[in-house]
Amino acid sequence: MHRRLNPQIVRLFIVLFALIFLSFGCSKDEDEGTTTDGTSWDLIDTYIMEIPGAVWPLSSGTVLVGADYETVYHSTNSGRGWSNTVLDNTKDRMALDLFFTDTRGIMIGERGMLYTTTDNGLTWTDAAPARVADDEIDLKDIIYPATGETNPLFIVGQNGTLLESSDGGASWFDVELDILVAESTMVINDSTGDTTWDYTPVYLNQEIVNFTGGFAPNASIIYTVGDTLTIDDEFYLYYSKNSGTDWNILTIPLEGAFTECYFSDDTSGMLFGADGGIWKLWTTNDSIRYSNVAILGSGKNITEVEFTTPEIGWVIGTGGLVAKTTNGGTNWTSMDVDVTGAISDIGFLDTDEGWIVGNDASRGTGAIKYTSDGGANWFFKSYGLGLALYSVHFISNTEGWIAGKAGRIAHTTDSGRMWIHQDANMDKTFQDIFFLDANHGWAVGFSTNNYLDTTMTILRTTDGGEEWISLTDLEGQRLNSIIFTDANNGWAVGNYGLIIHSIDGGLTWTTQDAGTQTELFDLNVIDNQTAFAVGQAGTILKTTNAGTNWTLLQSDTEQSLTGIDMLNSNTGYACGSMGTILKTTNSGSSWEILDLPSYSGTIFKSVAFINTEVGWAVGKFGYILHTADGGETWYRQEAGFSEDALNDIFILDSQHAWIAGDASILMELRQ
Repeated sequence: MHRRLNPQIVRLFIVLFALIFLSFGCSKDEDEGTTTDGTSWDLIDTYIMEIPGAVWPLSSGTVLVGADYETVYHSTNSGRGWSNTVLDNTKDRMALDLFFTDTRGIMIGERGMLYTTTDNGLTWTDAAPARVADDEIDLKDIIYPATGETNPLFIVGQNGTLLESSDGGASWFDVELDILVAESTMVINDSTGDTTWDYTPVYLNQEIVNFTGGFAPNASIIYTVGDTLTIDDEFYLYYSKNSGTDWNILTIPLEGAFTECYFSDDTSGMLFGADGGIWKLWTTNDSIRYSNVAILGSGKNITEVEFTTPEIGWVIGTGGLVAKTTNGGTNWTSMDVDVTGAISDIGFLDTDEGWIVGNDASRGTGAIKYTSDGGANWFFKSYGLGLALYSVHFISNTEGWIAGKAGRIAHTTDSGRMWIHQDANMDKTFQDIFFLDANHGWAVGFSTNNYLDTTMTILRTTDGGEEWISLTDLEGQRLNSIIFTDANNGWAVGNYGLIIHSIDGGLTWTTQDAGTQTELFDLNVIDNQTAFAVGQAGTILKTTNAGTNWTLLQSDTEQSLTGIDMLNSNTGYACGSMGTILKTTNSGSSWEILDLPSYSGTIFKSVAFINTEVGWAVGKFGYILHTADGGETWYRQEAGFSEDALNDIFILDSQHAWIAGDASILMELRQ
């Protein structure tokens, strides 16, 4: 019930504003703000990861990633945690390639980026030659002898840029190719319509060549490719047979864009390019034979190749292209790595442990993925989130998980400042996630083509989310909420009145009779015997015998109820559509429909309380409604910060709480 203003308080309103605000709450959106208990919410930036462009594994579990805005990420635990360094925050430059010798690391990228490091990436020195830096030339690829020698090293890039280092990468100088003159034909149509052919000399000066890649099978032979001038359906491969002292052109009668090459020895190699095209090459003196090997996909252009052994190799490219060969390039198998954008770099430590980085277009974030089994499975290790978040759960003030749309599961160990993907490689919508401790957790969700065509899924982890195991699929069912009281006993609820119960940690589940066909959206468990569930049309269910029997409680509302929070065996709150919030003080025997401000007619998705007096309800259009007196008065907080739906609120204790919502909204309680 609202307390009423009296004339004396009205006359003293300006002087006693804070007291009135505590007693009455806001009545208009423009008056909405923090309550006098001092609480408010901070928006956590979940898009802090820049788009990665280069990767290099230093040792098992230790990796460096170069990204946009001159950001370098470093992990020593296989991507479970990251640190970052920004080299120059005034330059919007993305790293495009990384290479490490025994003593030095080299990172190149956009607009003249060329850094070196001698302490495994802790500090970096600008090593770009003046011409490259002044002209802001994109540097694309580092070429180093496959046999392990560190000298010479080469870098290729735009505008015919070919850099060489003879001191292990400490300093770099320009290489002049002295490219020869070639002839081309030109069609001329005169005014009478007659066609003549004119042979015109074309000067292949170095500046018109945009080099994109290369390979050195040993310290003597170097090959480079790029967006070179094509004449009469011919492509040119540039090479040196004396460690870069002299250069020649190898003419290949192929038309198209080629971006990379690989040579298994001095004369046998492969050429890679547009539409996943792969060609085998055999060179003899200044002649060449070629044969098409594969076309991996229209629009999937190959941008990088890496071989870990003479037989095992990888290519990556646009459109999420990742393909592997196990027979030296004769056959290639494309892999689904669940990244829709361009894969920009790949790096393997050995045949098993490897990394890919790129732009995950569908999730609106950068992607870092890791494999420890030679590419059979790839796991997200990036922490730009993207997409809607439907559930948040913390086990301490620093460690927690979120779950949401398109298979999104992520983990934090620093109170939500950085989130590491733990996706289960499945196209699901995860509605809820629950962790009992740092290792044991569960997530529930469903896949669907439309609202009625669903397949429910329960995931279980025993290692903190490093690996998720799918426990069950059931056609036509949706699961919306899951809770465990201990390592064995748990419940989950979903559509058509579905209630399932496990007594073995979620390995097996038994369906319980809810006595209703309405969809159930949320549940709250008091102990192994007592639990509540809420759902459509004002449904509130209760069990006191571990679900053997569920009793339908009288809610006195027909509005759908989407959230419930029982503070103890007697007092609890439920929320739902049309601005509905209910309260019970007698273990659910009766429910009071609370009186809310007039502006609160939204759909509340979740409700949570610190104690019987202090709590919040969150919902659509960015609504955060707060009470500090057991629901007698309510105030809207953070009004106008977002129009996106807030889907879940989780309270750990009186000092720590989080809200998750659409558009990767994540908020943290500020006291």
